[in-house]
Amino acid sequence: MNNSSQTPFVMVVFGATGDLMHSKLMPALFKLYEEKKLPRKFFIVGFARRPLTDGEFRKMFNVNEDFAKNLFYQQGLFEKGQGYKKLIARLESFDKEIGACITRFFYLATPPRNYETILDNIVATKLDESCGPESDK
Repeated sequence: MNNSSQTPFVMVVFGATGDLMHSKLMPALFKLYEEKKLPRKFFIVGFARRPLTDGEFRKMFNVNEDFAKNLFYQQGLFEKGQGYKKLIARLESFDKEIGACITRFFYLATPPRNYETILDNIVATKLDESCGPESDK
């Protein structure tokens, strides 16, 4: 075993159906997985406008089934709150599955012109807060 952290995490990739995800990000993540540098439990959620299921999203990448089971998809428009709200529910389901608040981080695989809109919506929906908007209740 290596010294990598075994703490579960959620990585949300905005613009997950684009070229950056296909050509750079997914190959790098899969390499980390093959080298056993990722924790046993992790979740990678793609966020983009295309209407895809988790299964259709998984098939977009040339990865093995064990890795692919960690891939999920949330359809949403960067400028509309509805997709972010559905994303919150998905992230909360991962927290419940693990039984703890999972570390989450966001990756913007989009053109820079989308950054402000995405970041504004992350803040507006409180996705940037620990365990999401329900954590302060």
